[in-house]
Amino acid sequence: MGKVILFIAQSADGYIAREDGSIDWLRDDPEEDYGYEEFFHTIDTVFLGRKTYDHIFELAEEFPYKMKDVYVVSNSREGHDEYATYLQPEQTLPLVNMLKNEQNKTIWVVGGANLIHYFISAGLIDEYQIFIQPTLIGKGIPLFQKNDHEEELQLTETNAYPDGMLAITYQRKEQSH
Repeated sequence: MGKVILFIAQSADGYIAREDGSIDWLRDDPEEDYGYEEFFHTIDTVFLGRKTYDHIFELAEEFPYKMKDVYVVSNSREGHDEYATYLQPEQTLPLVNMLKNEQNKTIWVVGGANLIHYFISAGLIDEYQIFIQPTLIGKGIPLFQKNDHEEELQLTETNAYPDGMLAITYQRKEQSH
C-alpha cells in the first residue's frame, strides 16, 4: 500500500507563508537540502492547491515536478495543462484512495494551506515530515487550521541540523481494533 506524506517547512511560530503567500523568509542553502532530494526520489505523485501551483511558476525558472504525476486541486480550473491535471475538490478523495491503495503510490501533499487542511480533515495523511525553521515571522498562513479532526501521531524521527533547523517526522498511530 502506498502512503500520503506532508513534507513541509514552517516557521518556529507555526506559519508556512506570510499572509500574502510569500515564503521569502525560508532559507535557501545550497549546501543543505534537509533531505529534500532523497525524499523527492521516493514519491510518485504530487498534489498541490491552485495558488501554490501558480506560485511555483513565479519562484522557479523550470517546473520542478516534471517527472512526477501532478494533480492540482482547483474550484476554477478543469482539464490539464503541460504539467498537471486539474481536479475539483470532490474528485480528490477517490483519486487519492485509488492511487494509494490500488496503485501503491507515494503521494506528496505540497500545499497550500487549504489543501493541507482538506487532507488532514479527511484523515488522508499517513506521515508528517515537518521542518521547523528557527525564524519567527509573527503572522501568516498557519500550517494547521482549526478543524474537527483528531488523530494521535507517533514520533518516528527527529533531526536537529547545525543551522538550527529541526526536522520531525510523525506517522499516524495505528489504532488497535
